[in-house]
Amino acid sequence: MKITLFYTPVRDATEAESLGKQVVALRLAACANTFPIQSTYLWQGELQQEGEVVLLLKTTETKTVLLRTFLEEKHSYGTPAILSWEVEVNETYGQWVIESTI
Repeated sequence: MKITLFYTPVRDATEAESLGKQVVALRLAACANTFPIQSTYLWQGELQQEGEVVLLLKTTETKTVLLRTFLEEKHSYGTPAILSWEVEVNETYGQWVIESTI
């Protein structure tokens, strides 16, 4: 069975928690995980390094467009990284994801 994972770094834990709660309450995702990261990147020609929080969301293929649109509209970054990919999961977990997003 397959589900879709979304990975998006956000500014801080408050934003990650808020977005995670919203997408689960709206049934756009079954689950939201957050974890701190250290990011290094070029922005406008300058090397940047800062702490962020990753929001990892689990959803179904049928909710991917709605979830992506929600994240694009609500994310605090002007150029957010919103990555998604399909993954294989065990049957019972996949069924729970489906039931949680109906």
